[in-house]
Amino acid sequence: MLAVRIEEAAKQLGATAAAVGSVDELREIAGGADLILADLAAPGVELEALAGAAKESGAPLVGFYPHVDFTLRRAAQRAGVERVYPRSRFLRELLAILRASLNG
Repeated sequence: MLAVRIEEAAKQLGATAAAVGSVDELREIAGGADLILADLAAPGVELEALAGAAKESGAPLVGFYPHVDFTLRRAAQRAGVERVYPRSRFLRELLAILRASLNG
């Protein structure tokens, strides 16, 4: 459901979205990405590897997390996730966040 919402928002902006399940998959497609979005609370997410893959690709990295998990938020910021939002805000402002992130 979340992936569908992101795909629909991306389409509204003339962009495409692809879901990946690992940092290795991200590395495979990230070279052509304009933006990387990440569920920071997804099972198996390694924050440092995620941030490193995004940096290698040159694409901005936006992460979202459960609004009650401030420890995850701080860890993501320390790892290099550029923009971090509580999931509720991310979903509420999805189109604006995508637009701002894609436009630099």
